[in-house]
Amino acid sequence: MRIGQTSFTGFVSQFSASVVGFIATIYITRNLGSAVFGEYMLVIALVIWLQVIGILGIENAVTKRLSETGESDPYLTTGAGLVLAAFVVLSVVVLTFSKQVNSYIGEPVAVYILGLLLAGMAFKFVTAALSGQHKVHVAALLQPVDRTVRSVLQILAVFFGLGLVGLLAGYVIAGIVATLVGLVYLSVGIELPERRHLKGITSYARYAWLGKFSSRAFSSMDTVVLGLFVTSSYIGYYEVAWNLASMLAIFSVAIAQALFPEMSRAASEGDPDRVGSFVADGLSYTGLFLIPGLVGSLLVGDLVLRVYGNEFQQATTVLVVLVVARLVYEYGNQFLNGLNGLDRPDLAFRVNAVFVIANVGLNVSLIAAFGWTGAAIATALSAVVTAVFAYRSFTHLVSVDLPLIEISKQWIAAAGMAVVVYAGRLVLPNRVLVGVALVGVGAVSYLLLLVVLSGDFRATVRRNLPLEA
Repeated sequence: MRIGQTSFTGFVSQFSASVVGFIATIYITRNLGSAVFGEYMLVIALVIWLQVIGILGIENAVTKRLSETGESDPYLTTGAGLVLAAFVVLSVVVLTFSKQVNSYIGEPVAVYILGLLLAGMAFKFVTAALSGQHKVHVAALLQPVDRTVRSVLQILAVFFGLGLVGLLAGYVIAGIVATLVGLVYLSVGIELPERRHLKGITSYARYAWLGKFSSRAFSSMDTVVLGLFVTSSYIGYYEVAWNLASMLAIFSVAIAQALFPEMSRAASEGDPDRVGSFVADGLSYTGLFLIPGLVGSLLVGDLVLRVYGNEFQQATTVLVVLVVARLVYEYGNQFLNGLNGLDRPDLAFRVNAVFVIANVGLNVSLIAAFGWTGAAIATALSAVVTAVFAYRSFTHLVSVDLPLIEISKQWIAAAGMAVVVYAGRLVLPNRVLVGVALVGVGAVSYLLLLVVLSGDFRATVRRNLPLEA
């Protein structure tokens, strides 16, 4: 399967999952309100951080070791054992501090956190193993399975009045189902690991864990800190804006996931220049949807947010800032992906260390000073730090031809789209359905303009059509 087709499969899978989640979120927020949704997202953010502590880079290390030519079964066994041991330790910690956890969330949810943690860690491990076995497309397809099952169960939970507990239960069951589906496609052999296999995992994980910590800090540090300063309603507004911004980043994430195993293989075969070429390819299409998404959020973001309920319109400014943050971060992430592919997690560790320090410091200070808007600004500024340091670290090892011309064509196409959308905004009423319609019109006009402007884009589309052998 071509890398482009793999990326597209990942994009379609994750986009489908996001659409299903989008519909479920609308139903949840309109029926339960921003406060309950905010509590739910605060629980999920806490669980994500516990997962980061539990995985400790094992997820990345398993993908890396399995993607290399050579042994796989003993590395898989080693990783599974480490994850299981981490879950046991974290369970003891959560139960020991259950009162503090319940007080932080505002609801008695400590027991449910254990189920969320188990399902989440198992799902992450299986998808990492599939990616390491060069089954990125299969791993990507697990996302819509998880999100669809979760969304259906959560909608039913809301319908039957189960509230927050129903939302959490739906999350757990969906994670278990998706994990079981992934296990069907995972090639697993029984082989006891040796000490060198443990060393192979831990030597990579000791640096890679901060990369996972960094990515989670980018996606949920603001939520955790917001829980200390603002009410759950504002967390609900913020999370809706973040979810919309993250939908726009799906394609760039899919590209990075598809490229990593190939970069890892190229590096193991002693071809670092090919890794640089892969990074350049990733940069060419990182902003494919984020760039027009940023322009669109400026023009119709307020109308789109009203889909969740009129109160969510308060997050319009935050939405724009978060889309900027995702755009900058995803460019930087392509360089970080390249560092890990080159088997230089030590350099990625340094970049991520700088990011984490900046992210935590900026979130605490700016949220304290400016409230929930400060969280978005902190996220954007820390993304700039990541992009700059990641670029410098990677280009110190491998030269990269930055695809500035291709990126500029995406901005030109987005500018043309802006004219169309702005004209529609001027003549049409400020209604939710109008906003949704303008999003569709804008997307079509952007892609058509890009097809006309970019020969590379046309060639990439033709080259990766599923009908071509």
